[in-house]
Amino acid sequence: MIIIIPAIIILSLCITNIIIDAKYERFIQDHSMAVRNLQGVNQWYTFASVPSFDIAHAYDNEKFYANISPKDYLVYQLMYIQKDVKQAMALVEENKIKYADYQRVIDSVRLLDQYDTDKIPKLRRYLKIKEQKMFNKSIQTPCIHFTIKVYISLTNIKGAHKTCKSEAFDAYTINSIIDKLNNKRNGFYFDNDIWESICRVERGKVTNKIRFAVYNRDGNRCRRCGSTRDLEVDHIFPISKGGKSNFDNLQTLCHRCNSLKSNIVQPNTRSHYSTNNSDVKFCALCGAPLILKKGKYGSFYGCSNYPTCEFIHKL
Repeated sequence: MIIIIPAIIILSLCITNIIIDAKYERFIQDHSMAVRNLQGVNQWYTFASVPSFDIAHAYDNEKFYANISPKDYLVYQLMYIQKDVKQAMALVEENKIKYADYQRVIDSVRLLDQYDTDKIPKLRRYLKIKEQKMFNKSIQTPCIHFTIKVYISLTNIKGAHKTCKSEAFDAYTINSIIDKLNNKRNGFYFDNDIWESICRVERGKVTNKIRFAVYNRDGNRCRRCGSTRDLEVDHIFPISKGGKSNFDNLQTLCHRCNSLKSNIVQPNTRSHYSTNNSDVKFCALCGAPLILKKGKYGSFYGCSNYPTCEFIHKL
């Protein structure tokens, strides 16, 4: 009984506060000059909705996780999304210009503690605090600072989280990266740091799951000497020459054969297109492996270096 009475008192006070709060909120909504003026201003100012381009990616290989930075991954993604990112940054700039004028107008209508009636509630101090909060809550907060956050995490092969790292990039940095990405010729970038970032991320696409799948496909043997020891996954057409981490461009080599091969395109994988029955066919333009695809007009071979290279061979 002793415990129940204080509980009832506390509950009653809570209900009373809720009722008072609702009453004062209705009064402000109906009679506050500042809130009413702000509502009118908000009808005149509309701001663009800016999509988020935040990126998250997980690696199940500790070496790739350590070598690939958030900036590397951003560089790689901007190759494909830079057009949409530029459009979003343009929207932010429009918002920024409009928001500066919006703030000036808000300052002119911030007539707090002024009401269109003389019947004002007794708790005047509480009323002023409540009005200030409602006014601030009604102010629009558009996106006026463009950033992209990149989150990279490390997992085990089953996907369980181990650790992560992240970095945020502002519009200036993003524009700088896009300019460097567009400074290229025939698919090759003049900025060495940009090219190295792309290569690191491309290598990182060979997850442990893909690695074991390649080993299994090749019978867990080196495709050059047949060794079953010190096996590694090699890119048939090297990444440094524009090759991709597609399954058909990967092969099993032992460490010795992989070291001897380095980034050299082997005689049977030089830049030519083969129509024989070999396992891997190569692009006539850039030498990258071709991939069998199906399109609107039937099956065809397309370059794995697409969209840098748009070579196709119809069957």
